[in-house]
Amino acid sequence: MKKYLKWFALCVVVFVVSVFAHECGHGIANAIAGIPCSTGFNRVGDIYKYPKEDDFRAYYSTTEPVLLDFGVPCTIALAITGTVLYAKSKKKKIWRFGAALSIGNCLLRFFPCSMVLFTPLFMGKVHVEDEYETGQLLTQLTGNNFWLYVPALFSWAIMLSCLVIMIIKTKKRKVKNTTIYAILAVSAVCVGFAISFMLDNYIRINWGA
Repeated sequence: MKKYLKWFALCVVVFVVSVFAHECGHGIANAIAGIPCSTGFNRVGDIYKYPKEDDFRAYYSTTEPVLLDFGVPCTIALAITGTVLYAKSKKKKIWRFGAALSIGNCLLRFFPCSMVLFTPLFMGKVHVEDEYETGQLLTQLTGNNFWLYVPALFSWAIMLSCLVIMIIKTKKRKVKNTTIYAILAVSAVCVGFAISFMLDNYIRINWGA
C-alpha cells in the first residue's frame, strides 16, 4: 500500500507543477507579445487580478490573440522528457519520476485535444482549447481552413506516441499491477486539477509587457 500512496502523491505533485509551468508558458509568451497578464495554476487573466474577481479578464479578453505561445510547447517538452527518462533510465527513482512526468503531461493535452478533434464529429459543435485557438490564428494568417485542427492533431499524436512508448516499455520491464498504477495516475490527475483550481485563486505571477 505504501508504494501506491507514494506513486499517487508523486503523480499529484508532478501534475500540479506541470500545470503551473504550462500557465507560465502562456505568461512569458504574452509578456514578449506586449500583453500584460497574470497566470497561476489554471487561467490567464488581467495583471494583478485573481480568477475570483468579476472583472478578472476585463482587459485580457479584449486583446488580439497572438500566434506566439509557450504553454503547449512546454507541456509537450515535459511529456517527451518524462518518456525518455522512463525509457532510458535504469534507476527506479528516476524512471518513476519520468513516468509521472510523462503521464501527467500527456493527459494534460491528450484529453483536451481529443475533445477538440472528436467533439465536432460526434456532437456537431466546437470545443475550444489552446491548440484550437492556434489553429484559428493559422487559418486567419494563411486563409486556408486546413490548419484549423492541425495543432490539436499534432499535440494529440505526440501525446499518444508517448503513452504507447510508456506501455511498451512497461511490458518489457514486466512491471506488476500496472492497472492499479494507471488508475492511481489518472486519479492523481483529477485530484491535481482540483488542487490547481483552488491554488489559482491564491498564487499568481504577474507578467508585465
